[in-house]
Amino acid sequence: MLLLFMIRTILIVLILIQYTYSKNLITNKLIFDIDNKYGKYAKNRFININKKVLNKLKNESVLKQLTIVNRLYNNIKYQSDKRNYNVNDYWATLYEFVGRGKGDCEDYTIAKYYTLKELGFDIKRLKFTYVVYKDKRGRKISHMILAYLKVKRPRTTKDILVLDNIINKILPANKRKDIVKVIKMINGDTGAKSKKWKKLDKNMKRKKI
Repeated sequence: MLLLFMIRTILIVLILIQYTYSKNLITNKLIFDIDNKYGKYAKNRFININKKVLNKLKNESVLKQLTIVNRLYNNIKYQSDKRNYNVNDYWATLYEFVGRGKGDCEDYTIAKYYTLKELGFDIKRLKFTYVVYKDKRGRKISHMILAYLKVKRPRTTKDILVLDNIINKILPANKRKDIVKVIKMINGDTGAKSKKWKKLDKNMKRKKI
């Protein structure tokens, strides 16, 4: 009896480890944990992502995939890291961002990146991009967007699509006159990894909520 109990315990632990480090973006265990921590509305947000995006979009056109993913996360409320986490700068996982139902520009970018990666996008064409944009009052504001390269080596800004939490419509960079400066592009998975990226990637792999 004791041996049977030990075997069952080991099997349960192995299953939990598998779920915790599953390569799937969203798992049943994750949804269960989200429900326990954040409640049914957060749980429903993840179910919606699974149902309407991950399970339905893989055979759709690139533009449709980009558009739906962009709009989906743009429905989440904006909130600064200071108010959300009581720190000046924090890169939240997709799970923290969607679970809390609020986040800043980096959080939108991160969520879109990992969702598109799950859909099979070439990650070499997805760039975390620091920019400066001018708002309606003429103020210049530091900002992050996700850039999608239509070709591997864009020769003009027409070949770069902008996924931005400010607007739902995806436009080529040359049509975004409010973006007045591109500071730098981050390669993420395929380039030199900063401390922030390493921490984010570790947190995403363990599905930090």
